[in-house]
Amino acid sequence: MAKKHAGNDAGISRQIALFDNGLEEGSFDILLGLKQTFSRNLKGIDRYLVAAQISKATLRDISKETLDKKLSSDPAYRPDMVEGAVICKITGSLEPFRYVLEYLDSDVLNPEDRDLIELARLQEQERIIKAKMDAIRTKRGLK
Repeated sequence: MAKKHAGNDAGISRQIALFDNGLEEGSFDILLGLKQTFSRNLKGIDRYLVAAQISKATLRDISKETLDKKLSSDPAYRPDMVEGAVICKITGSLEPFRYVLEYLDSDVLNPEDRDLIELARLQEQERIIKAKMDAIRTKRGLK
């Protein structure tokens, strides 16, 4: 005779709801604005040269015409993230990433500010270590 288990399957109920993430319909309809940001950054730069640099950096051929389509207002064409990163490297601008990250309530760290972030992390670690040391001294009556 088979044993019957009267347990509930809690596997699914313990998972975070996949669609319960606060995303509203259309809340990331940002493609046109992103394309405009890339286009503004490329103003005055020869797109033939940009396409050639993207091809060289990604080892994937992209023509000037394809680049123009990807940066046009046509939603059927979109630049991928790697192409966008190459464009940012070429132009020296992180604005396209800032534009996208704004929708995540985040921002880009400028390379020149990396040491300040590291300093803040080290100061926080120092504060935690000192607090632990003070707690041990207090516990042992050394303070």
